[in-house]
Amino acid sequence: MDEELRGMLVERIEHICRDLAKKGAPFAINDAAKQVMDNLKADDNRRWKELREHFAQEGVMKYVNRVITQAKAADPAQRQLPGLESMPLLITSEGAAILAEQLNYEKYREEVGRLERRINSYNYKRRKPENLEQDKRQLEEMKRFDPRFAKYSETNPDLTLVAAKQLEASELPKRGRKRGQK
Repeated sequence: MDEELRGMLVERIEHICRDLAKKGAPFAINDAAKQVMDNLKADDNRRWKELREHFAQEGVMKYVNRVITQAKAADPAQRQLPGLESMPLLITSEGAAILAEQLNYEKYREEVGRLERRINSYNYKRRKPENLEQDKRQLEEMKRFDPRFAKYSETNPDLTLVAAKQLEASELPKRGRKRGQK
């Protein structure tokens, strides 16, 4: 929201609250908000639409953030990434979210580094120790798969984590066979 729009909104809120308070009786915040909205609509409908769009987007962004936070919990039933069950479904970084299975090797390495830094931060009192074991388990799983993911992505840097796990799964039967067996 630009400063002009913010200033207009604050000014309108102060004006309406002052007028309602002058009446001497307590006033409902909902009534004040409704009056602010009605005044803004009546004065400048285009600006009102801008303001309404801004607040709607802010509200939806908070809700999306809450849902992403819940989805970041590790999913033990994560069938797409066997061996990486401790990994959350969504990885967030710098305000963006991506499905863990869609990580390429570069982003995977960034996530390993971020996780190592987070584990080191448990040395500080502000970190809750309850999550430490989960983080360590996730890091161990990711480091165990790292060399294979690196090998698979040498020829295709855009290879996703789920595709690398599929390549690994297709190779497992070959490695497990004894000589002379088909």
